[in-house]
Amino acid sequence: MRIRLKHQILMAPAAVLLIMTLLLVFLQYTYWDLSVERRQAANLGKVFISLAEADLAAKRIHALSKALRRNFILNAPKLKEMDQLYAHLSGAIDRTLKHLKVPPETVTILNQAVASLDPTEGIDTERFIEALTILRPQLIILIETARSQRGKLNNLKNEYMDELVARTALVSLVVLSAAIVLGILLALFFSRRILRRIQHISNGASSLARGEHGLVRAPETISDELDDLTVSLFNMADKLVRVVGAEKLLEGAEEERRRIARDLHDQTLSDLSSVLRDIQELKNGSCAPVADRLEGELQGAINNLRAVMDDLHPQTLDVLGLNAALQSHIETHQNNDSGQHIESHYYASDAAEQLTIPKSEQLHLYRIVVEAVHNVYKHSSASRYEVNFDYANGQLTLSVEDNGRGFTPSADDLGRGLYNIQERARTIGAQVLWKPSRFSSGTRFELTLPFKAGTANQAA
Repeated sequence: MRIRLKHQILMAPAAVLLIMTLLLVFLQYTYWDLSVERRQAANLGKVFISLAEADLAAKRIHALSKALRRNFILNAPKLKEMDQLYAHLSGAIDRTLKHLKVPPETVTILNQAVASLDPTEGIDTERFIEALTILRPQLIILIETARSQRGKLNNLKNEYMDELVARTALVSLVVLSAAIVLGILLALFFSRRILRRIQHISNGASSLARGEHGLVRAPETISDELDDLTVSLFNMADKLVRVVGAEKLLEGAEEERRRIARDLHDQTLSDLSSVLRDIQELKNGSCAPVADRLEGELQGAINNLRAVMDDLHPQTLDVLGLNAALQSHIETHQNNDSGQHIESHYYASDAAEQLTIPKSEQLHLYRIVVEAVHNVYKHSSASRYEVNFDYANGQLTLSVEDNGRGFTPSADDLGRGLYNIQERARTIGAQVLWKPSRFSSGTRFELTLPFKAGTANQAA
C-alpha cells in the first residue's frame, strides 16, 4: 500500500481531528433532547401569556355582555371593541391549543365556546354569557394543566441535566484520552519509521562517500518518496561504482602503459642504442656494408620502439602538456602505413594554450583525440583533417573534422575505439558528438567539457 510521506506525517493529527469531530457530533446529538425540552419550556411560557390574554379578553367580553343586557344600546365603538376582544380571545385559544397538550374533548368544548362568542353571528348577550360560563372554567383548567406540565418539565429537566452532564463528561474524558493516546502512538510509529528509513539512507550515503557500496540496498516495493529516494541513491551508487571502476581500470591501464614505456626506455632502448654504437664502430673496418645494413635495420627498430613507447605513454604529455602532445602526435602521423598522404592542420586558441588542466584529464583528452585521429586514418578515406582546441565561456572544446566518406555511429553497435572514447569522456564528465563535417563530406567529432579555468589551475 502506497502512502505518501506527507500523508504519513499528517496521519496522527488527522486521526485526532476525526475523533474530536465524532465527539462533537455525539455531544450535539446528546444535547438535542435538551434543546427540545428548552423549546417545550419556551412554548409553555407562550401558553401562559396566551391564557392570560384569553382570560382578560373573556372577562372584558363578559362585562360588555352584562352591560348590554341591562341597557341594550349598541354603538360603533362597542361593536368594534367586541370584534377586537373576540379576535384576541380566538387567537389566544388557538396558540394555547397549539402548544399545550389537552384532551380532545376539551378542545371540542373550547372551540364550541369560542364559536358562540363570534360577533359576526349576531349580538346575543345571553349566548355570550352562557358561552363564557363554559369557557372561563376551561381556561382555569388549562392554566392548571400548563402549571402542572411546567412543574414536571422542570423536575425532569433538572434530573436529566445531572445525568446528561455526568454522561457527557465521562464520554468526553474517555474519548479525549483515547484521541491523545492514539495520536501519540501514530506519531511515534510513523516518526520512528520515517526516522529509521532516513537514518538508513544517511548511512547508505555515508558508506557511499567512503567507497562502500554494499550498505546501499534498493527496497523491494516502492511505498513513498523515501523509497524513491533510496532507489535513486542505489542507482546513483551503482552508476558511481561502474564509473569509478572504469576510471580505476583506465588509470591502472595507463599506469601499466607508463611502466612498460619506462622499462622499454630504460632497458630495451638503452641496449639497442648500445648495439647501434657498436655497429657504427664496425663501419670503419671491412664489414662496412653489413654494418650499414644492420645500422639501418636497427635504427628502424629503434624508431618503431620509440613509436610504441609514445603510444603506450607519451613523454611529451608529461613534460610539455596537452597542447604540445597533440601537435607532436599529428606531426608524427602525417603519413599512414600505406604511404597515403593526409593533409593535417592543428589549431589551438590562445585561451586553450593558457589552460592548466589536471594530469588525469589531460591523459583522457589526449587518448580521445588520438583515437579520433586514428579513426580518420583507418576508416574515413579522407585527404584532409583538422584538429581544433578551443576554450570559451567556461567550456573546453576539442574537435576532429575530416572530408572523408563520413559515418553515423550506432548506439547499439559501438566499436572498441568509439566505446573507449565514450567511456573516457563519461569519466571526466565530457560530452561527445559525431555530426556532419563542414566540408562537402566527412564527419566532425566534437568533445565539450565544462571547465572553470581558475578552479582548474588551483587543482593542477
